Amino acid sequence: MIVLWSSTFSQCLRALRSGSTGPRSFSAQVDKQPLVKAASLSRSDWERSRRNAEDAYAQTRPVEPYHRHGLMRNHTGFGRPQTHKSKTGTNFIAKLQSVSGSTPKSDVSNLLMEISQHIDELNAYELVDIGYYLTRVNSPDCAQVVEPILHRFFSLPERHSCLNGVYIHRLLRTMFIYQDVTYRVWVYEVAQIVGIKHKHLLMRDVQLIIDDLSLFYDAAAQSVLTNFEDIIIKRAHELEISRLPLVIHALGRSGYNTIQVAKVIHEVYMQNKGHPDFYLCHHIGLLLKGYATFHFHPGQEFLDDVWIHLKDSIKTAEFKYISWLGESFLKLGYVKHAPEVLDELLNKQHLLSHLEFTDFISGCWSIQSYLLAKEFRPYIKASENTEIHTPVETDDPDENNATVQMLYRYYKKLAHVVMVGMPSKIYNSTPPYRATQFELLTRLLVIYPNPRDFRDIMPLRKYDAVYPLITFPSMMEPRRGEIDYIFKNHTHLQASKLFGDGHSLNDILKYTDESSDAELLGPLELNHELEPLSAKLKVCDKEPKLQPLPDLLKQYLHSLFFRTPALAPRGIRIMLQGLVRIHFEQREDCVMEPDLLPQMKTEFYSRPFSRTIIREIYRKLACYNTDDLLITLYCMFPLRLFELELAPRLLSQLTGMWLHQVGEGLLTREQRQLISLFYDTLRINENELYNRLDVQELQTIMHSI
Repeated sequence: MIVLWSSTFSQCLRALRSGSTGPRSFSAQVDKQPLVKAASLSRSDWERSRRNAEDAYAQTRPVEPYHRHGLMRNHTGFGRPQTHKSKTGTNFIAKLQSVSGSTPKSDVSNLLMEISQHIDELNAYELVDIGYYLTRVNSPDCAQVVEPILHRFFSLPERHSCLNGVYIHRLLRTMFIYQDVTYRVWVYEVAQIVGIKHKHLLMRDVQLIIDDLSLFYDAAAQSVLTNFEDIIIKRAHELEISRLPLVIHALGRSGYNTIQVAKVIHEVYMQNKGHPDFYLCHHIGLLLKGYATFHFHPGQEFLDDVWIHLKDSIKTAEFKYISWLGESFLKLGYVKHAPEVLDELLNKQHLLSHLEFTDFISGCWSIQSYLLAKEFRPYIKASENTEIHTPVETDDPDENNATVQMLYRYYKKLAHVVMVGMPSKIYNSTPPYRATQFELLTRLLVIYPNPRDFRDIMPLRKYDAVYPLITFPSMMEPRRGEIDYIFKNHTHLQASKLFGDGHSLNDILKYTDESSDAELLGPLELNHELEPLSAKLKVCDKEPKLQPLPDLLKQYLHSLFFRTPALAPRGIRIMLQGLVRIHFEQREDCVMEPDLLPQMKTEFYSRPFSRTIIREIYRKLACYNTDDLLITLYCMFPLRLFELELAPRLLSQLTGMWLHQVGEGLLTREQRQLISLFYDTLRINENELYNRLDVQELQTIMHSI
């Protein structure tokens, strides 16, 4: 024991004489430290002092500087925050931020090559930042660099620790822009995390994340948006005034439109009255566009106040903002000042893009709905799903007739511009936009006068009633399970004075301002007491005789035929609604119209377009949200898509998916009722397919309803 102690003492004494200190010798170091350390005044000062401390510590360690730098860069445990970026990563980020339109392509290519060689050396923060800034570089080679960056990021075990608000937004935006190299499971992973943990985020970051998730038309990604309802209602006042329109527009675009959120957003926006940006054209345009999607009317007083402050700035506003205003005014029934907005656009129609022309089509439909609602008012069924206020109307019949004449004149103006100018703009649009334009065109009675559409409003308030829902005492209620219980031919609309018999597409094509003035010299009377609808209505139980489609609709079918893989589930649902409306299943054989579809396919294959559609529904079944899926399945009945070979496999997977959702409690009461209606319709119309389904799974689903 004495020998051991003496040897240890001699080693310590030898160390003290040599001047070296071990890790446990603190006394000599403490004497050199000041009693009060200088505090850092800024983040940069703190980082500088930290680096100096690390460099001083490195001098006492027997590690080479290069190896020490590698160890510190790769170290992600306690003692080193991941936000500390390496010189390599910081250098790449700075170079990407400095890239502009004048940067030579060779420099951009060299930078991308250099980034590719160092991807494995970057930490999670650097990977997200570099991927985000690559989205701002206009080079086709960026996707080849982003792909390994995303693979590297999602292979890191510590990737979740860097997903704060800003980095979640940057990661989601990168994956959206480079969807071709993004796996959906990556989007689902990030969406699941932010759907659970978001209450600590800044509302600015919440708005950005909502905007990003709304861009992915995917059920698993957008389903988490419902989790943001409470935080929006409670903390909407924390949002800047410029972000309020963005929130409501993003939520409405994704199909999420709980009315309470719209009310809260409007209340908070009104609290900012007096702010310099309150009456900005793009704020009001986007806000009203969101209100219309939510089926929420802000009130006549608000619209009057907005118009007073906007009417002078319309002359200098961008076209898209003016278009948002015009479309929103018409959807909200604020028709008295809509013509002034539309005139500004019509006078410069040669400068407009396909986006403004899409709003023109929507404007035509809004005017059509407004006028049909006035004309058929005694027979319209009240809807329980709307939260829109009724527009204020006067009791003066002359003023009402003047409004009708004015709107009908603009309906013809807009329709003429669309029919003449839209054919050259079809291929400037992406396939989802083409599907939207096609479906909007099929709503117009002047283009397709005998449409087939839903018999009633579905108990899902996100969808519009395309035509006024009219009830007659003599109408027979179809039996549940029949296709007529879901869809019906709206032949009664031919009784309309404005859009019925005698009003053809040729009138629109020949339209001029002079002809409209001559046509509307006499007043348009809408007096149902003198001329009841029942006396004009022709009762017809048979389907209307098919007429050839306008060339514009055929162009859209050709433009969509080979691009169905580019349609998200929402785009497929929209396209199917348009196909149902024009009775496509009766036209697909191309006997009446040989040029309806590309002949290179119709000559060798039976029903090629239908086969393409059901293939895409099957491929993207897991990406559907329940509401879009139900509408898609209903549309498959009249289009006879369940007669195709892929239908049994589709139904089997569909039943298994719904069984899982029922067990997890993911379906609302209204959705479960519509699922029951689907299976009842399948049992009556496709009994063989129904009998091939798993009985036990069906019973479990039905018992939950």
